[in-house]
Amino acid sequence: MEECRLCRIINNENDKFLYEDEFVIIVPTNKMKGHKKRIMIVSKSHLDNNIEITTFEDIFRKYCYEYFDEEPTCIIASPEYATITNHWHRIACDWIGEDMLQCWYTPHLAIKTKGKWNRSE
Repeated sequence: MEECRLCRIINNENDKFLYEDEFVIIVPTNKMKGHKKRIMIVSKSHLDNNIEITTFEDIFRKYCYEYFDEEPTCIIASPEYATITNHWHRIACDWIGEDMLQCWYTPHLAIKTKGKWNRSE
């Protein structure tokens, strides 16, 4: 059986890791789709445990708050339209990109980040 695409990232692309602990990694996505920043969190194993998933999502929200520091908000997309369905992961990106219509219609969590709204004082 062929190794899944997310397992290949975990096993072969550790030089790209932005964050790693014993359970998850955070990496830039291969396809930026016009975004300045687009990242994903991936569990290091295939899992079903909702307690772990809740913890992973909390780690990702906290990481996104810091990582998207130049943007006033970012979004974390739900897995509803994920192309890889058998390995837990989430994608986060800024609000500017080629896929914004898809992002808008996909259930998502918008996160207020450290960034400031571009307003004249």
